[in-house]
Amino acid sequence: MPALHPLPSGAFPRAPAVRQPSASASTGDAVTALGALAAVSVVAALALFAYSRRFRGAADATAALTRIRRALRVGLPLAYVVALVAMAAAGWLGAVDAAAGRLPGGESAVGGAVAVVAGLTAPLVAVVAGYFGAFPTIRDLRAVDVSAAAVAVRLARYAAGMVALLCVVVVGVTLLGDSLSTGVGFFGVVGALLVSVWVGSPWLIRLTQSTRAPTDAERERLDRRCADVGFDPHGVRVIDVADAKQAFAFVRGPPGRRHLFVADYLLTELDEERLRGYLALQAGRARVMHLEARLTVVGGAIALAGGLAAGLVSVPGVGDGVAALGVLAAGAVGLCAGTRLVYRADADAAGRTSREAVEAAIRRFADLNDAPMEWGRLATLRRMEPSLNRRIDRLRDRASRE
Repeated sequence: MPALHPLPSGAFPRAPAVRQPSASASTGDAVTALGALAAVSVVAALALFAYSRRFRGAADATAALTRIRRALRVGLPLAYVVALVAMAAAGWLGAVDAAAGRLPGGESAVGGAVAVVAGLTAPLVAVVAGYFGAFPTIRDLRAVDVSAAAVAVRLARYAAGMVALLCVVVVGVTLLGDSLSTGVGFFGVVGALLVSVWVGSPWLIRLTQSTRAPTDAERERLDRRCADVGFDPHGVRVIDVADAKQAFAFVRGPPGRRHLFVADYLLTELDEERLRGYLALQAGRARVMHLEARLTVVGGAIALAGGLAAGLVSVPGVGDGVAALGVLAAGAVGLCAGTRLVYRADADAAGRTSREAVEAAIRRFADLNDAPMEWGRLATLRRMEPSLNRRIDRLRDRASRE
């Protein structure tokens, strides 16, 4: 079992004092860094545009979209890392720190947090540029009318909300810096952060996405369907994404304070039976606490592996690097085992409606979102969710045994 221990007093030696760069020097570094960001952004946009363009007019839009989405999952994080490294090499982090230091309160914890957040969020421009490189093809394949401006506004709102959250986290970590130097303090802070995000997730979603109260007709319809499946949410919000043809619903918040979020496009496209089945699926996931299990496995594995890598915890007789890899492997096993929770949620939904209704809801969801019915093992682990075909097969097997 990992042993928790404080770091030795010399673990964080103080850096020697250095002369602060002049305003003109830091400005020059900032300009150079922004030029590097622009270059990486252009390359990311052109690369993803060229790749996605190959699939324009594809006969199988779902397969084409699957490949483009896979490219985005790899390409966008890569664009961020390359942009961050290029900007750091050009002196971006030092320039931001110097600029923040010249502001009122720049030497305080808040000023330091602002510098860190600004330094880490600027490379997101390359991520946005890469996405918009693939956007024209995605829009054509999905046959949606959403404009690039509307997508940009939604991305900006989401980014602003996440930056605000990051500011709060960085300020908190800065103020609790001493407590993070021990294993107990580190895991206590990580645990408190995860619980805070979990409890506050309904408000975070309202901050980062465009939501509204349901109309009287929508509320009456949702109340009836939720009552049918034994689900009584604390609050209901509708997300306006009809122009992007996104059909989904999900539940957030702790037990007793569950909030239901429903896309307006889902309400428009699902008939009563399929809506009942789909809400039963979401209620079932809330009952088996699928999201909480996934958050615990992923957050716990990353935190423990990070603590081992940083020397905050140790396993007697085992190297920290080997132990960290073992923790990540155990996390992958946990994600694989967690897929059983989805089967349980599906069975719960079928018991409250019918197998046919649940299967029809799953198929309609895939059709509306141009989502694949089958995916590989990595996607299964990432989502902690078996493919839609496997879920349907399990429902049919269960029905045949009853």
